[in-house]
Formats: sequence, structure tokens, C-alpha cells
Amino acid sequence: MAAALVASTAVLTLLLFEQAGGQQMMSALTHSWPDWAKWLAVSLGGYLLGSIPFGYIIIGILRERDLTTEGSGRTGGTNAMRAGGLGAGAFTVAGDVFKGMAAVAFARAVIPGGVWAEVLAGWGAVLGHNASIFVGFRGGAGSGPNMGVAGAFWPPSLILTLACFPISMFVIRYASVGSMLIAAVIVVIFAVRAALGHGPIEYLWYGLGAMALVLYALRPNIERLRKGTEKRIAPPKLIKAR
Repeated sequence: MAAALVASTAVLTLLLFEQAGGQQMMSALTHSWPDWAKWLAVSLGGYLLGSIPFGYIIIGILRERDLTTEGSGRTGGTNAMRAGGLGAGAFTVAGDVFKGMAAVAFARAVIPGGVWAEVLAGWGAVLGHNASIFVGFRGGAGSGPNMGVAGAFWPPSLILTLACFPISMFVIRYASVGSMLIAAVIVVIFAVRAALGHGPIEYLWYGLGAMALVLYALRPNIERLRKGTEKRIAPPKLIKAR
């Protein structure tokens, strides 16, 4: 588990930080590829990056347990917090945001200036998070990588989406509603920016597609919300005892 976490973080760091040479190295590697291979690489790369199950790895290290058998069975920040405490949840969210940003960085390296490539990689990251190939196509609801992709598109969006966490945790107290709120905020951000001419309309299409993926993952939660049986978020502990 520790080796998996270190390897995953190393890959993401290499892609994200241009001064480390990651993006230049990726551009040089794929420069001579045909267009179809680049688009395939962007799609699969986004999905595989999104599939890195940080919550599963972190809880495996902290508690030596399988997060997919804990609580809701999801691998996102909320279930990691339930299983391992506030610290585990925070590290999981950070990792999930990080991989969404890395997916966009990867797309920019493979197809420079390709806005649709960024969008495709972003969708892939959210899909990979929700249906990770590494944990039997299980995963989370997509909020963390969705925030990371949006942050890569326009960094201030991270501030707006991060503000949804205390609202979800202490006011609404439904993780599923918080995920839907984050997805909606991202759509609004890029709709306004596109309307004002401050950003490409493709980013709005990303937000709408990501929202669809989030809502699809939350189908059981939406049904429980409708019936009034959805569980509220319990007050978090810093670190949960084994």
C-alpha cells in the first residue's frame, strides 16, 4: 500500500510540475504519434489517473482495511473520513483533486492547445474515480477529481468548490448533496465565464458531462434522499481509532 501511494504521487507530481520536466518529457515522447493515438492516450490516461484509489490506499495504510468494505463502500473523501478520521478524509480529497489536475496536465502535454483533449481527459478522470479499474470498477462520486479538473481549467474555481465542503459537512450534512452542489457550482462557474467571454464554451460542456457522471454515481443516494433514509455526516474526528 505504501509503495502504491508513493508511486501514484510520483506520477502525478511528474505530470503537474513543469519545472520537473514531466510535461516536456511527455510532449517529446508523443510528438510523433498519429492523432488517433494521441486522442486514445488522452482518454485512457485521464481514466487511469482518475482510477488511482487514494482513499483505498490511505485507509489501507492507516487501518490495514479495505475501504470498499467500510461504510458506503466508496473510495472518496467522505467514506475515508468515516473510516479513518478527518485527516484520512483530507488526504484523500487532496489526492483526488491532484489527479484531476494531473489529467488535464497530461492532456495539455500530449495535445497542446487542445481544449477538447482537456475536456476528454477530465471526463476520463471523473469516470476513473467513480469506476476504478484498480478496485473492481468501484469508486467514489467524482467530486475530488471534478474539483481538480475545474481548478486546472481556472484555478480560482478551487476556492469556490472547497467552500462547499464545510457547507456540506456542517450545514447540509449530506455528502451526496455536497457532491451535487460542487458539480452544480462548477457548471455555473464555466457558464458565467463562457457568457462573459472569459473562457471557452468547451469547459461548460465539461461541467455538464461531469455533473451527469456524478449524478449517475449518486443514483442510490438520490433514491435514499427521496425516501428520507439517506445517512447524515457524523461530526468528524481528527483520526479514528483502529
